[in-house]
Amino acid sequence: MDTNEIRAKLLSLLAAIAPDIEPQTVDPARELRDQFDFDSMDALHFATAMSEAFGIEVAETDYPRLASLRGAAEFVAGKLAAKHA
Repeated sequence: MDTNEIRAKLLSLLAAIAPDIEPQTVDPARELRDQFDFDSMDALHFATAMSEAFGIEVAETDYPRLASLRGAAEFVAGKLAAKHA
């Protein structure tokens, strides 16, 4: 799975969790909470959805890495690479 596929899937997950998010307007570098009404419960649901969608473990200590789309995509890419190594 390449970076674009990971980002597309993450945007899909975000839209399902927080319907007010318009995927085409997400700035990958900015924290989600600074762009949208994305609270701690949304972040928890996002981490859980990522875990299920990608078949990876997301520990609570990893949550800060998931604050932006870019950070989440890099996190998933790293986990998937380690899983397939």
